Amino acid sequence: MSENQYIASGKQKIAYSVATFGNSMIGAVLTVFTFFYYKEIVYANLYADNELIIATLLGTALAIGWWIQAIMNPIAGWLSDKIVSSRFGRRKLWLIVGSPIMAISFIAIFLLPAPATELYFPIIWLTIFNGIFNGAFAATVVVYLSLMPAISPTPEERTSISSYRTGFYLVGYILGALIGALLQIEELVFLVVVVLSTIMVLGFYVAAYGVKEPEEMPKIPTFGIFEALKVTFKNKPFLPYLGFTVFATAFQSMLIGALPVFGKHVIYAGEDNIIASFIPGAFVITGIIAVVPAMIWINRIGKKKAVIYSMIIAAIITSFLSTVGFVPGLELPLTLAIVLVLGIPAAPLLILPDATISDITDYDEMVTGTRREAMHFASQGLLTRFAGGVSVQLMGIILGVFGATYNAAEAFNGTLGLLLIGPVASIFLVIGVLFFRSYPEDEVLEACAKISSK
Repeated sequence: MSENQYIASGKQKIAYSVATFGNSMIGAVLTVFTFFYYKEIVYANLYADNELIIATLLGTALAIGWWIQAIMNPIAGWLSDKIVSSRFGRRKLWLIVGSPIMAISFIAIFLLPAPATELYFPIIWLTIFNGIFNGAFAATVVVYLSLMPAISPTPEERTSISSYRTGFYLVGYILGALIGALLQIEELVFLVVVVLSTIMVLGFYVAAYGVKEPEEMPKIPTFGIFEALKVTFKNKPFLPYLGFTVFATAFQSMLIGALPVFGKHVIYAGEDNIIASFIPGAFVITGIIAVVPAMIWINRIGKKKAVIYSMIIAAIITSFLSTVGFVPGLELPLTLAIVLVLGIPAAPLLILPDATISDITDYDEMVTGTRREAMHFASQGLLTRFAGGVSVQLMGIILGVFGATYNAAEAFNGTLGLLLIGPVASIFLVIGVLFFRSYPEDEVLEACAKISSK
């Protein structure tokens, strides 16, 4: 690969990263508010008498979406690596077609009439449209992510472009969290979901038309899909990397999905308060501030140490959420303090995955002689989405069994399930650290240097 061919200009980096802005707004709404919206609004009149079954079924419906995405990831990645359009290259057509399907299904998820009077129909509705969204998400976002290794040839460039994306991600996420809180106002639901969907589609179109793929296409893999998966999972640095991303995803999906419910029932004793919905976005404030220092820190100590230190720090901070219910009168400031501080280790953890897997694709090219960016992102997605699905289902079970609705007459005010979320999510990060300790960083950097010098 010629270094001159592959380095993206500043404009291309921005065009590429813009898609992350709209996508993170949608992602914030889905991960933060879907469980909350169905529990507190759609099932407002039915939840108290059916707590265990509704919480478990909601977790299962969300998990099915994650698992559909897991299955679609390798299929989309394999096809994207093999199919080349003379007009759109290897990747862009997927963005142009996939993002409108994401938009339509996202709108449908939140247009179910509420409050529901029937127990199972909302679950079926959510399962169908969340499934369609996640299938389209796999076909769009995995391919979008696969553009990054092609336009950034060195580890330093990849950290740079990942920092651009992280900045857009954090701004989009906090706006999504703030705007998503308006879903509690019935008259604004349609406007909110349509505006967010439109912004998301426009972002992917900017990326599709604003990023120039290399004119000289790399060698196209000849593997079948199962052989491609087999070869990918044999990539030496890929497996410890997966340990990091799989358990980080499980951590994020459980924690973010539970925080709005935590805010309403632990902090505000079950009272409706829109401020509770803003709590998941609080970590973004410090995350935005920490992006540039995090990039400097990563380049100074290396990706491996940055991942391990950040995961350990995040696990310790998150575990303190279990103490909030035992400090009467200080629930809000204590929760905000924990979530705000969490944004500091979150910044490097958001920057590092895409930059690291891009390095791993260079290692793979050195071994196999082919460029298979999409297959690596897709194989990652296969396991991270499966883990995310298990995590949200486990969240639903924990909340349903141990309690997630304020009741002063019960032990822990009926919210023990919510208090357990922080410690359980932290365990995922500890497991991720144990996996990532074996990541062969020196070998990967050597491969990156050889590939970028070609």
